[in-house]
Amino acid sequence: MLGQGMATDDAANLSEGSEDFQEELNDALIAVAIKDQLARVGRKSFDAINVSVKDGMATLTGTADSLWTRQRASELSQLIRGVRGVIDRVSVGPVGAIDDKVITQHLEYLFHNDPVVDPADIYLDVKQGLVVLKGNVPSRQVKDTADNLAKMVKGVREVRNALTVRATQRRTDSAMREDIVRRLAFDVWVERPMNLAVEVRQGKAMLNGIVGNAFEKNRVEHLAWVKGIREVDVRGITVQWTSPDPMIRSHRPETSDRVLAEIIEQVLADDRRVGPFGIQVAVHQGVVTLDGHVPFLSMKRAAEQDVWNVVGIRSVRNFITVRPDTVFTDDDIQDRVMTEFTRDPVLGKYTLEVSVRNGAVLLTGTVESIYERNHAENIASRARGMKSLLNQIVFTKPETGKTDWEIQLDIENQVWWSPFLSGQDIVATVKDGKAILTGSVDHGHQRVIAEQQAYEAGASEVVNRLQVEEIVP
Repeated sequence: MLGQGMATDDAANLSEGSEDFQEELNDALIAVAIKDQLARVGRKSFDAINVSVKDGMATLTGTADSLWTRQRASELSQLIRGVRGVIDRVSVGPVGAIDDKVITQHLEYLFHNDPVVDPADIYLDVKQGLVVLKGNVPSRQVKDTADNLAKMVKGVREVRNALTVRATQRRTDSAMREDIVRRLAFDVWVERPMNLAVEVRQGKAMLNGIVGNAFEKNRVEHLAWVKGIREVDVRGITVQWTSPDPMIRSHRPETSDRVLAEIIEQVLADDRRVGPFGIQVAVHQGVVTLDGHVPFLSMKRAAEQDVWNVVGIRSVRNFITVRPDTVFTDDDIQDRVMTEFTRDPVLGKYTLEVSVRNGAVLLTGTVESIYERNHAENIASRARGMKSLLNQIVFTKPETGKTDWEIQLDIENQVWWSPFLSGQDIVATVKDGKAILTGSVDHGHQRVIAEQQAYEAGASEVVNRLQVEEIVP
């Protein structure tokens, strides 16, 4: 039965044939791969961060220019094959002399305008750049959102999240366990849910088993926070790279479109960003259609992302419309987006342009990486009042003087080291800096990841011709 544990034969099969692959991985190579990844994505941002690896555990030391940069370095390190975990010893600073009152005002503004966080639930204490979050919030998602927002504020050196999650309606342990098992079974980032055992006692979820990398372990912990759970323990989960296959699933448990629609509806209902708005879901042969309306553009984007996180999805048609709950003038929307860009620790050094017409926002300007371009889009989409967003921000090539051959090798190297792309039929050819990706992948996520990595490798343009294989149960 799903989630009950891993059979002995299954464990033997996983180990069989993987010894040669594991010999190709060693701590020194993993450390180099992490350093290369940080250099591609952040260039100057991660220059002062050092990396060492022992027995698959990566330790980061040095300094970061912001708390957000420090967190991003840890996240990127988890996205390398063979990494079992990350020990973050990076210090933040110097962050400049920013008054605690200014930091508090910025945080209050972010909490007030965020679609998930209710500022009335949170008490802020800021002293010399140390932010303490106190109070009671309705869900783990709200707690994590408040934590991330605080880390994005310039001048913040450290965030201590003392928020507690309010008790919701009482639920039986068996009902909560069933929810967790179902979440694991249909999540695209949990590669082998049958390798995980789930137990719930008095609202405490305990998970044991094997996962393939640190990212997957964190994802499992996130999925275990279903309604009613008061604590999650994943100490029994071991990170062990046992297969060169990609750590992303395309084949879902055999089920009907109707059941798949029910799964998606539950995923959306559990997401506080979109749950209250009753998004309509229709599924036909793995093609999902979303309809309804939400007050924030970020919510529309979040709903689509939630769907893509369900295993077995072929494509998503997002017909959700944005109907702002408050009317703002175009000038108001422009000022809000520009203010956030100026305050953001990642984007503050750039001069970006924001044009607004009838609630439609156009972003232009130049940044240094595709990550920063996407980050600008995510920041802007949270602004109240906007109805649509077109991102025409361009980014400069990560490195100068790179030949086509070097770019192609770098793309191939990134594919090999990615726990989500390894083993996929991806062919890269580069001419005059333009990369053409051909072949096939198992999931739409992999197509997006491959394109982003081609840009990070130094391609000035990417033509993505990767085909998503037909998904079968």
